[in-house]
Amino acid sequence: MTSQLLILVAGVLHARDKVTVIVIKLFLNNYREMMESIIEMYLMWFFVILLFGGIMWFYLRKNHNCTNLTMSKIEIAKEYGLHEPVSLHPVINHELCIGSGACIAACIERDVLGISGGLAVTINASRCVGHGLCVNACPVHAISLCIGTEKRGVDIPNVTHEFETNVPGIFIAGELGGMGLIKNAIEQGKQVVEIITRKIKKTFNADYDLIIVGAGPAGIAASLTASAN
Repeated sequence: MTSQLLILVAGVLHARDKVTVIVIKLFLNNYREMMESIIEMYLMWFFVILLFGGIMWFYLRKNHNCTNLTMSKIEIAKEYGLHEPVSLHPVINHELCIGSGACIAACIERDVLGISGGLAVTINASRCVGHGLCVNACPVHAISLCIGTEKRGVDIPNVTHEFETNVPGIFIAGELGGMGLIKNAIEQGKQVVEIITRKIKKTFNADYDLIIVGAGPAGIAASLTASAN
């Protein structure tokens, strides 16, 4: 009887040891899988942070280089007297500007606008010829055109790149649109009539095809071009 009891106890202890071993193995396996998951998660976050940091580094470096280039151009423009506007020039609202650079890409003149500190600024404001492409290109409408300096500038009518106002059929060229330079005003007057000639309906019955108000350089150029057409 005693020997049977000892055998039973020994069997129970042996079974317990097996269960303990199995539990320990399961614990170690779960622990290893858990550690692998933790390591994978940390590696994933490390690469995400590394990628984000790399993108930010390149962005900040590009912004820094762009700012330095723009500031050097502004210093050269000031040295040659080209930084201050003589008549028409773009004015940027820095509270709205997002520094997209769309205005710079749209401007067909050279270095009228640039990016400094992530925002658009004027460089050679005196080179502006008033076509208004920068105003139309700005996605947040942060640019307006003014005559004179920023301190004594006045608002001018907003026109499209074809010189048409918000009232269909009314076009503005010359000094009223801020273009006080004779050569550019003449060119605008010519272009306006050419645009109207393409747009006008030949079957439209009216007393006059075109009415020109004003006899400045733009008005004279418009009259001569209209007579030729």
